[in-house]
Amino acid sequence: MLTIGMDYAFILNAVVLAFLSQNLVLLIIIGAILLLLIYIIHRVRLRNSRERKIIRPVTEMLGNVPERIRELNKEIEPFGFAYEPNQDIFYSLMYPWQRKLGYCRLYDEACAAMSMIIDCEPITFEYAGKKWLIEFWKGQYGMNTGAEVGIYNTTGPNLNIPGIFNGTFYFCVKDEECIDMSFIFRKKGNLLFTRSGHHWWLTGFKLGEYSKPSELSMDIELMLYDKKMASIFGNALKEAGYQPDEYKVQGRRVLIRFDKPHTKQPLTRTALTDYLMMRNNADLCDSYNTLTAAYIDTPDKLELLKLMDPGMYGRIIALGKPKEVFEAYNTIKGYLDLSKDSERE
Repeated sequence: MLTIGMDYAFILNAVVLAFLSQNLVLLIIIGAILLLLIYIIHRVRLRNSRERKIIRPVTEMLGNVPERIRELNKEIEPFGFAYEPNQDIFYSLMYPWQRKLGYCRLYDEACAAMSMIIDCEPITFEYAGKKWLIEFWKGQYGMNTGAEVGIYNTTGPNLNIPGIFNGTFYFCVKDEECIDMSFIFRKKGNLLFTRSGHHWWLTGFKLGEYSKPSELSMDIELMLYDKKMASIFGNALKEAGYQPDEYKVQGRRVLIRFDKPHTKQPLTRTALTDYLMMRNNADLCDSYNTLTAAYIDTPDKLELLKLMDPGMYGRIIALGKPKEVFEAYNTIKGYLDLSKDSERE
């Protein structure tokens, strides 16, 4: 048995030596490849370690998170907005500059040219001796995916300005006319954010999120002044084309599912403008997300952009509809009876 074992070991050693002698070059190549892989893995780990040491949150250098949020809100307050960190969204304030400019169809028409490809849903009706507008919006606001609900009214006559505007101009409601409103905002059925408040203009904007308007939906709840107003508004929804499964009136409470708009969309929303502006919006969102990929918090990302790309930073903090959208107000304000309707806080 011992002799057999020794013979087996001798034969095995001979086979191994023969393999090594015949495949020496192959083994050298395999060994070199393994060494190269080990070196590459080591370099990658070393680089990642260095990057983790170099890239620190901006808030660590400029103050804690609450301080950075306060600083950010000071910067965007002149534009009429504030930042809400829990949902990582921007929202409109109660007394922004936009409140002085009311609303009319011309504003919606101006949006597409400003890279805002949004679905507009103006619902108009009459109640308590006034003409009312409650409008919903959703879509891509430049570098933001956003949604809005606004309430407006007027006692003035319709305007007929040849070559400029033929329709109703509405004023933002007064403080005592604000209502409780809320909405749930979804993209492809997945929750983006929620908003609620006693307001005249409830909004939310998600920076760096790119969405087609058709991918977005809003579940809106409005608490109107009384049952009569809710009933009239419900009839206006029905006349606009809403089906029974898209809205519900419960006392003075109205629920609306805003998915696909039923009213006529702005003439500026053409296939060509949608394509060109949305392509630009997608590129901007990609650039923003690439430049700020090393950071998690929006205040940190914006502080980085302020240093690296001031132009993009300026575009971002001018949230919502820019002042250019409201340029029409300067043209038509001379035709308005401001003595009755312009005293809006």
